[in-house]
Amino acid sequence: MRDRITSTSNVTKERNRKFFVKMLWILLSVVVFVIGLAFLSHLDKMLIKDVSVTGNEILKEEEIKEETFKILSKKRFFVFAGENKIIYSKKDLEEGLKKTFPRILSIEINIESKKLLFTIVERERAHLWCGEEPPAYDDRSNDQDCYFLDNSGFIFDTSPKFSSGVYFTFYSKIEDVNPIGQYILDFDFLKDIESLIEGVKGEGFPVHSLVEQGDGQYEILFNMSTLSGDYPKLLFTSDQSIGEVYNKFISIVQEDPFKTDFIEKPNRLEYIDARFKNRIFYRFTE
Repeated sequence: MRDRITSTSNVTKERNRKFFVKMLWILLSVVVFVIGLAFLSHLDKMLIKDVSVTGNEILKEEEIKEETFKILSKKRFFVFAGENKIIYSKKDLEEGLKKTFPRILSIEINIESKKLLFTIVERERAHLWCGEEPPAYDDRSNDQDCYFLDNSGFIFDTSPKFSSGVYFTFYSKIEDVNPIGQYILDFDFLKDIESLIEGVKGEGFPVHSLVEQGDGQYEILFNMSTLSGDYPKLLFTSDQSIGEVYNKFISIVQEDPFKTDFIEKPNRLEYIDARFKNRIFYRFTE
């Protein structure tokens, strides 16, 4: 009986040894296979060597190339060449380039032999964002740092200095120290604001900017000189529909006494206040 138990134990040990040896050989084979693939991935004929960029107007091709190879220099799965033309990551390239160059709206990536082909669409300048507070009307030489927005409200680049009124300007609070890469308004609300601006301009009021005052309070500033030295403004809230604000606005400006007062003393207008339900107020400086 004891001999039978000893024999069974030896058989079990031998099986375990064979299983261990088998697993070891499998593991070594996998390691050798991966090392072989990693070596092959670094062969010169397998590597991306050049980048061609089309569609860029402001962005410089050399800067895009430099950033591309910086992204591709990172290993794939720790051992494979990131610039390998078969296993390179389109997703990493697209996300990396958009992060470095926020001006890129979209990028199509293709490959031809050892060359990457980029077709880029750049964001177009639509408006400006110039911080939280506008300067006083008579102090518009104020040296503010401004940034370009596209038509979705995305801040994508710094802007040079412009004369007041070249671009419609937004003023609002942004938490991030660097505003580039931020959205200033919800897209639908931005489209509503743009519609309101066009309607106000159509009534002969030169618009200058939109100021977000907090708690859903907004002001559209008119680009007009006044006796007070400040911008006249249209006041409304985010709780109101833009159609309601516009209807209130035209109900005042198209009728007397406002119409006559504005013709006779446009530089005395202080504000038009559309924030109250079923009512609208305005004030001219006496």
